[in-house]
Amino acid sequence: MDLSFVVRRSKFFLVLSILVFMIFGSWAPFIQTVNNVDYFRLKDHPDQKYYEDFQDVFGNDEFFVIAFEKDDIFTQENLALLKEITAGLEGLGLARDVVSLANVDSIIGDEDYFYVQPFLTDIPGTRSSLERLKQQGVTNPLYEKNLISSDGKTAAIVVFAYDHPDDPDYRRDLLGKTRAVLEPFKEDTQFFLAGWTVTNFSLSQYMQRDLARFIPVTYLLIALVTFLFFRNIRLTILAVVVISACVSSTMGLSRMLDIPINNVTTIVPPLVMALTLTAIVHIFTHMEKSVLDSSKDRFEALSRVLNQVAVPCFLTTLTTVVGFLSLSISDLEPIREFSILAASGMVFGFFFSFFLLPPLILLFDPAKLYFRLNESHRIPRILGKLNTLVQSNQYKILVISVVIVCGAVFFAGKVKVETNLVEFFKKSSPERQAIDFVEERLSGVGMLDVSIRGAELDAFKDPLNLEIVEQIEDYIQDISGVDVTTSFNHFIKDMNMSFHNEDPLYYRIPESRQLVAQYLLLYDSDDIEDFVNTDFNHTRIMVRLGEHSSARHAEIIRDLRGFLDELKTDNLSFQITGQAVQDVNIIDALVFGQIYSLSIAVVIISVLMFLVFKSIPLGFLSLVPNCFPILLNFGIMGLLGIPLNTATSLIAAVAIGIAVDDTIHFLSKYNQERKKGQSISVAVEQTIMIKGRALLSSSAILSIGFGVLVLSSFMPIVYFGVLSALIMLTAVIGDLVVLPAILMSRTRQTQ
Repeated sequence: MDLSFVVRRSKFFLVLSILVFMIFGSWAPFIQTVNNVDYFRLKDHPDQKYYEDFQDVFGNDEFFVIAFEKDDIFTQENLALLKEITAGLEGLGLARDVVSLANVDSIIGDEDYFYVQPFLTDIPGTRSSLERLKQQGVTNPLYEKNLISSDGKTAAIVVFAYDHPDDPDYRRDLLGKTRAVLEPFKEDTQFFLAGWTVTNFSLSQYMQRDLARFIPVTYLLIALVTFLFFRNIRLTILAVVVISACVSSTMGLSRMLDIPINNVTTIVPPLVMALTLTAIVHIFTHMEKSVLDSSKDRFEALSRVLNQVAVPCFLTTLTTVVGFLSLSISDLEPIREFSILAASGMVFGFFFSFFLLPPLILLFDPAKLYFRLNESHRIPRILGKLNTLVQSNQYKILVISVVIVCGAVFFAGKVKVETNLVEFFKKSSPERQAIDFVEERLSGVGMLDVSIRGAELDAFKDPLNLEIVEQIEDYIQDISGVDVTTSFNHFIKDMNMSFHNEDPLYYRIPESRQLVAQYLLLYDSDDIEDFVNTDFNHTRIMVRLGEHSSARHAEIIRDLRGFLDELKTDNLSFQITGQAVQDVNIIDALVFGQIYSLSIAVVIISVLMFLVFKSIPLGFLSLVPNCFPILLNFGIMGLLGIPLNTATSLIAAVAIGIAVDDTIHFLSKYNQERKKGQSISVAVEQTIMIKGRALLSSSAILSIGFGVLVLSSFMPIVYFGVLSALIMLTAVIGDLVVLPAILMSRTRQTQ
């Protein structure tokens, strides 16, 4: 690839680059961010479609809990507080339903009769009346752990949200106005908000804060690293200008394609900035004074520099794009969007590095840009020691590498595949503290539903069918991780007990269909509408989960499905649904996508390597130092208990595309030296000494670029940053130690 034409027509390419930047970069200020994480859905999955139909019947099951603690909730002052807050939240008109002890209905029984009235009609005036009210509250299965803690010290207000898919700001507005209602009472009371509404919105807010941190910090570190490596402020400025053009164009394209910045695509800016700088570094490292001195003018010197790195940089761009695009087969939209943006960023990076940077270089006095390689510099000394190590100990290196890989494979088998939303938040975060508070005193905020359909109208007025629902509910309550279950049966049993003068022995399903029908005629409340439809042929068991691990959710779902499959009934059909089911399906899609994407990337990159080096042995050899860091990555994940989740599932496909870049540069130079007639030993030495500087520089830059992600408030992104940085470091070890050792081991066979 001869890029001399770029130098000869530098003004044209300068104008062209500016034009491209203006077309795409002008859209960057209008980039969109989202206030939710609803984009993590498998839209065409049968379970998702069933879930949506289920919500059409029973309403959106998304909720959040507002909890607060007092020495005793059942005092006049605290009950008045509960009533005032509940009324304030109802008055907002933003929630589908607001439920607390202040507005819930209670069934009051007498001999052969019962009536329905609000649990808290008027606040009792005496201590004995308050105690009776407390006893009624903490012993009622519909209230205990849902609306009041067992000890009567923690009260909950459950707010059910509407489903507003076309209003991305709905949760922000609901939570903002909810906090405004709570604000006047915060001086004396601490409130804890937990549930999917809060989690969803908080994750999006952390993403926006992360983006505000990532870009300036990455700029600072990139400028600092460039200056430290080249000790030249002009080269540093040039690097920053080119990177700015690249990241602005990428973000502008994001807006043009209507791709918002979310918790996955927020990784793109620092990633693209770091990758673009690696191409720039390869250009800079060849701008030695010796090249300038041996050229007739600065144009010839720059042409020689560009032609030395153009082909390897083009190939590294191509392989990295392949790595990113391999993720486009994912069933999850944000993963596909990430792949498109990251791949586009790589294309912009190559374009601006080779069509904008050269004209900018020509604007400066070459004597102030080209440098003289200082052999006494620390990096050449390090490379010299690496070469000595490889030349003298190639077999020891290979044995140690095999042992490390075997250990990595062993621990890789222990990697957990799961998403745990609670673990996404740092322990010090208010969201994590609120979840812990609510779940320790009340019940879990995770949701699972068992949908039960009858074959005929009024199926759930039949005690036989209600008994089957009871069997299922009893089984669920014994499953570890389940905190509370609520169903239509609770209401029927409460009616039966109240009809028999509140005798606890009658807290059971009535024996006759006629009695159930009679109770429902007497029952004057809409509380049951969330649990049975108006035709009484579709009911649900609502399950509150205190377990947040998707792996554990999968076990619970498998366990429950096995039980439901064994139930012998022709009249009822069962379906497990809810947010927990969707989370499990998303993880399954991530795992399948990880395997499929990595397979595609490896196959395509392997073919490219065979075509580039025109050698099957070298093609296979190029994969060794790249599989090495990926295996280590999964080994480290298994060893440290880092799960395969939303962010870490991206690592392997991304890493294989990036890590192979240095291998291409190394083997390209090695091939050049071999074609000159150099022995393997000399070719390895020359490659390490000449290419090593750029490889170390690019690996350090990429590690820093990924390292910026540790500033994230979103734990999966922190893991992604740390693990990706480690991959970059182990990849350079693979390229400068393991790969040369393999090449050196062939010495006796070929010489």
